[in-house]
Amino acid sequence: MAKANVYYFNPTCELAVANSSFSYMPPLLLQEMERDLSILPFAFATENDFVLTENPPSEGFLQELKYAGFDLPTFCRLADLEAIHSPTLGNICPWGWSPAAHFKLKNLKEKCDPEFRISPVSNWRDEHQKLFERLSSLNLLSEMVNQHPPDWFIDPSLIGKKVTSCEEIELILEKHSSIVIKAPMSSSGRGIQIIRKTKLSESNKQWISGVIRQQNYLIAEPFLEKLIDLSFQFQVLTNAEIEYLGYSVFETNSNGQYHGTYIHPDLNSILPEENTFELEAMIRTTATILKEALSKSLYTRFHRGFLGVDALVFKHDNRLRIQPCIEVNSRMNMGILSLILEKKIHPESTGKFELFYGKPGKYINFDKENAKLNPVKLLDERFYSGYLSLVEPTEDKKFGAYISLATAR
Repeated sequence: MAKANVYYFNPTCELAVANSSFSYMPPLLLQEMERDLSILPFAFATENDFVLTENPPSEGFLQELKYAGFDLPTFCRLADLEAIHSPTLGNICPWGWSPAAHFKLKNLKEKCDPEFRISPVSNWRDEHQKLFERLSSLNLLSEMVNQHPPDWFIDPSLIGKKVTSCEEIELILEKHSSIVIKAPMSSSGRGIQIIRKTKLSESNKQWISGVIRQQNYLIAEPFLEKLIDLSFQFQVLTNAEIEYLGYSVFETNSNGQYHGTYIHPDLNSILPEENTFELEAMIRTTATILKEALSKSLYTRFHRGFLGVDALVFKHDNRLRIQPCIEVNSRMNMGILSLILEKKIHPESTGKFELFYGKPGKYINFDKENAKLNPVKLLDERFYSGYLSLVEPTEDKKFGAYISLATAR
């Protein structure tokens, strides 16, 4: 029997890395997000595994997930798992590692098998911080662009730069009508500001100064005429080899924050006026180039597990182009979660995996309405159409996560 893995949802890991404290606590709203969505890693788990949550879901809700075709792990509190005297665990799999995650999960390490205890992620090292910095992603992009890239890759003149002052940013603004500035470490589109004016406002300057004070620098890059957001998904295996798992197409809001991911995306419907046959070939080539670049990088030296590379398709000089590496996420991410979920969904179905945010009581009402209007239907014993919440809707929840499958293609 395979040894049980332990999964833990901490999507604020980048903020914890930036803070560097073993006792880091995220802001209250982000604590609520982690609490409300804590069971989401069930998608990665088997029936033999554990998912940590302080609020295990009810049996009635678990039956709904099982009916839709999901094999469920054991949901338990950390203290309860620590109290079990002799479980032999395989890997500890947080959403992402940080000093705080290592401290929180330290009592489980002695229960893990030797393979985990000798892996690069078993203890925090100073080098691990570079896995989460946008400067490392920028360096990887620069290497790819400077080594005989295809002519539809982003032009070197459009690549971001490391900046350490408002004056440097304003010089870049003089060359480009709109720019994006990014904190070195943040998550899910946070820590980003889009500047659409020729001069920085006072609030811009205050934000920039605060980030530089806390994290020493920012990344500034031209704003691109985006068509779609892509995320290339990989896994760094135990032997440090890179496995390509596929790509996802996702949506963000006007501020660049993640909103949702397409299930079985159809590029013809997303980009009806573009040559999607050509784009598919560009995406395949990009995945190959990324895999080669990652295999020689710090990501294979210091990381094990899932790894996502955010990219985008944009237009420049009326041509389709790809920015192949906006940032590398050395952790689980919503793109790989969506790819895993797709395996449980009928291959003819299309739809979206989406996140929800609202005042307490909003999500449970949203769930009741959608479950009634669009109930789950199966075909060939697989989730085929309908609405399904992936976390239990309760009156106190502000955050939710769900799949909505429309008519099949």
